[in-house]
Amino acid sequence: MIYSIENEFLKVSVNTAGAQLWSLYSKKTETEYLWQGDEKYWTGRAYNLFPFIGRMYDGVFTYDGKTYPSRAHGLARYFEFALETQTQDRLVFVMQSSEATLKEYPFRFVFRVEFILNGSALETKYFATNTDDKEMICCFGGHPGINVPFGKGEFEEYYLEFSSATSPKRQLLAEGDKFMADKSVPYELKDGVKLPLRHDDYLHDAIILENTSGEVSLKCDKESRFVTVKYADFPFIGFWQAISETTPFICIEPWSALPAIDGKVVDLESKPHTTRIPVGETKSVSFTLEIHE
Repeated sequence: MIYSIENEFLKVSVNTAGAQLWSLYSKKTETEYLWQGDEKYWTGRAYNLFPFIGRMYDGVFTYDGKTYPSRAHGLARYFEFALETQTQDRLVFVMQSSEATLKEYPFRFVFRVEFILNGSALETKYFATNTDDKEMICCFGGHPGINVPFGKGEFEEYYLEFSSATSPKRQLLAEGDKFMADKSVPYELKDGVKLPLRHDDYLHDAIILENTSGEVSLKCDKESRFVTVKYADFPFIGFWQAISETTPFICIEPWSALPAIDGKVVDLESKPHTTRIPVGETKSVSFTLEIHE
């Protein structure tokens, strides 16, 4: 089921299937900014990544001596959420652990996804509550696809621009698959802040960076409009598109952790960058999409 909220600037729609953002529509310019899931390229639009990021090696992980199957990006994208709250500028969706989730993830939890409209910005908040009797281990991530172009210019005339210069590192992927190589290298940006969009850069899946400014904008010098993603709560940012010379979108993905290392079955208790939630407590993170017109 689709639910919507709107203000004078934006209309936002969310699907209860995965609590997935379904539309990010500018009323001012009558522009749909969110990728609309064309099956020719990628049927997703904006997955919510929980409790894992990416894939587990061999499609499994271990915890407390037991082995569990694991699908790409965890659980949230595969389950139906319930609408918990709807106001003029806010939607909250919730899913809870069940016998089905316990087969893939050995913790009882409540996971909420909240969408908040504030002017021309949409904030997405994740809340994970540990309802188990042991410490819970998880990760969070977003996966929104943005249409490119969304105005003037061609795809490869667009670029990603960070809000300030840093010394980013690229987390390398293993050759020929979607797992990590357990290696990082310095990553040079144009003028210290820009990453031009080039289809060929995604032939080996995503560009994954750390030590960035926590804010990046999608721009084109032929177009005055731009889209900003603010992700201060997340140490990693991934950029991805389906492999094609004509793919008309880019995903901008805040991640709290990384996929599995190639050739190594993950032991969840020792996996780097995970979030640990004590019994009865809640962890929250958020990121924001802002449309500048």
